Order: sequence, then C-alpha cells, then structure tokens
Amino acid sequence: MKNNIFFNWTLAKIESNPKLFGGDSGNPAIIKEYLTELHGKTNAEDLTFTAISQSVGVSRDRNKILEQYPQYDFRIKHKRKSKKRK
Repeated sequence: MKNNIFFNWTLAKIESNPKLFGGDSGNPAIIKEYLTELHGKTNAEDLTFTAISQSVGVSRDRNKILEQYPQYDFRIKHKRKSKKRK
C-alpha cells in the first residue's frame, strides 16, 4: 500500500512539472521535493534511514513512470536506451 502512495505522489509531481521532474536533473529534484515536503523541518543528519530509503524509492518510481509515460520524459543526456526485443 505504501509503495502505491509513493508512486502516485511521484506521478503527481511529474505531471505538475514534467520539464523539471522528467528532465536530466529530475532524480535529484524529485528527491529534494520529497525530503522538503515530508521532512522539511528535519536536518539532513537527523533523517532516518527509512526516510532516506523512501526518497531513493521515489527516485526509482520516477524512472519507472518515465518508462510508462514517455510523454513526461524530457531527458536528453540520461535518456534510457530502448530495450531490444528478442
């Protein structure tokens, strides 16, 4: 259930600003947005391992979303190579 919440949150963020969150700087931008929105008052050294792990999960969700919704993928330098079919 939690994974679905993070996936939906990430999709909403990408939809709100696809040029930023779907671009080459999108991974650090989505992680920063997550940490600011959910842990904004916490110093970096006080973040729990769970919070850090969830922020990395949001980044992975972003990459999955960009595969599923190529219209949001504005990467140039770090665009994923398409898979070759066997």
